[in-house]
Amino acid sequence: MDRVEDGDAVSDSVAAVEGFGPGVLADSERRAAIHRLHHAIVDHTIGVAKDVWARALPGLRAAWEQHVERYPHPAQVASRTQADGSWVCDGNRKLTPEQNAELDRGIGRIQEVGRQVIIPGMRAIEAEDTSRCLAGFKHCFKGEDRLKEKVADRMRSKGRPPTEALAGIPDAVRFTFQYTEIAYTAAMRKDIQRLEARGFIQVERRNTWSDDQYKGVNSRWRDPESRVIFEVQFHTQASREAKQLTHEAYERIRSSVSDEERGVLKEFQRRVNSLIPIPPDVTDIDDYPPGEA
Repeated sequence: MDRVEDGDAVSDSVAAVEGFGPGVLADSERRAAIHRLHHAIVDHTIGVAKDVWARALPGLRAAWEQHVERYPHPAQVASRTQADGSWVCDGNRKLTPEQNAELDRGIGRIQEVGRQVIIPGMRAIEAEDTSRCLAGFKHCFKGEDRLKEKVADRMRSKGRPPTEALAGIPDAVRFTFQYTEIAYTAAMRKDIQRLEARGFIQVERRNTWSDDQYKGVNSRWRDPESRVIFEVQFHTQASREAKQLTHEAYERIRSSVSDEERGVLKEFQRRVNSLIPIPPDVTDIDDYPPGEA
């Protein structure tokens, strides 16, 4: 499906079709009419794409269930703290009693900063524009066992001590702003400005709307006093649904699956993301820091 993204191109084409001369854009009334027509075309295009996505979603979910049946994975052993205070998960991820206690203190501190500083700031930003919301807010803290799994992996692969490994996990506290497609680009820019006005420091921003495996904008921010890092994602309803649908595929790709399954998983993610309605002008959102891939 073709997307209308260039307002000038639409204006020129409309003028040509209707036989207007090259001076048509000097006429303010005609400019306004063409502007309204452009927005009507964009609204219609987005509306059609959203209908296509809504119709496709049940089939995509069924396709994922079929994939799980075709490529069954062993159930993960539940993580647990043992009687001596150590922590284990899957047999390969382990923390000594001292490491586990250190992480409990670190996670507690992050969550305290989240409750006392970051969440009030995010809620205040949310209240400034009722046309969008913080979606999935009840999951703003990553689960403690999941954090420990990531820390254990970083300790083993990068040789980092527990507290340092924990500090490097960007989404221990995480939020998602969800917008309509039409408002997405402009509203996201305003929310970035609001985050900065609250004193949060932007560390990183990645726009992956042109990617075929994941669509959205992910950013990382720092509370300047505590230096706690948190994540803010920017999504539409459809891109967030796609992220949720492909999350397990993403996790499997990162694990030790066969080359055959990895190829199937990437094709599944391509299929899902090809159907997401694309917000107008979204590629104008730059990465931060500028020039970094």
